[in-house]
Amino acid sequence: MAKVVARQVVSGSQELVWHVLSDFDRMPEWLPGVTSIEHTGGPPKASGREHVAKMESGVEAHQRVVAWDDSRRIAWRTVREVQDGRDVGSLQNVRTTIDLRPSAANTEITLTGTWSGGGPLGLIRSLTGRGRIKDGFEQALANLDKLMADATGGS
Repeated sequence: MAKVVARQVVSGSQELVWHVLSDFDRMPEWLPGVTSIEHTGGPPKASGREHVAKMESGVEAHQRVVAWDDSRRIAWRTVREVQDGRDVGSLQNVRTTIDLRPSAANTEITLTGTWSGGGPLGLIRSLTGRGRIKDGFEQALANLDKLMADATGGS
């Protein structure tokens, strides 16, 4: 199983950060490459929620929320990735977890991605994808920091 972790302290209370992260409609504001989210099943804000994240690349990522711990953790699993009706997912068991914890008056966010490659070709894809995923996580954290600074009047 491969793993990527990115961590950053952002402006704002844990409750304020949670408010943004738990509103999936706002995901395109901070998660690179996501253009929209369509809720497709399950509760709107809880474990079991299902949605499709539409990406700039044209890929539709079908995801299911697998962990929901109010104000502390959200995790989702990508069930499949589809483009033009074809399955295009190259990694398996893809899970994204967001953990929050207070850091003085601000919030430390930890983004963790785990996945398996699926055989020798999958291992190569996994290794080459690691840097891209890490860069995306770091950009997401920078975007969240800016959103939170704007919301709290910080710089």
